[in-house]
Amino acid sequence: MQRDIKDVLGALMHFLDGGEISRAELQDLGFEAEDELEEAANEAFVRLAEFVQDRELRLADTEIDRRMRSSLQECLDRIVSTCDRLNGGS
Repeated sequence: MQRDIKDVLGALMHFLDGGEISRAELQDLGFEAEDELEEAANEAFVRLAEFVQDRELRLADTEIDRRMRSSLQECLDRIVSTCDRLNGGS
């Protein structure tokens, strides 16, 4: 797994643990990946951006917040499974 992709994974895990980050912090996230991993990371980045953008909406509605965090979990799971597969894991 490339080091930069770990930044995206860290942000996903931070949000899934109930955390928040600013738009500026999100813009500082960078990653390099190829093929399937790039596709999974791009999807995660888009969902992270939506999550940050919709902060006020999420704070006002816990169900929306729960659904968005669940979507981030799906992104994390996809990245991890892709990395495992590409690195010869199970």
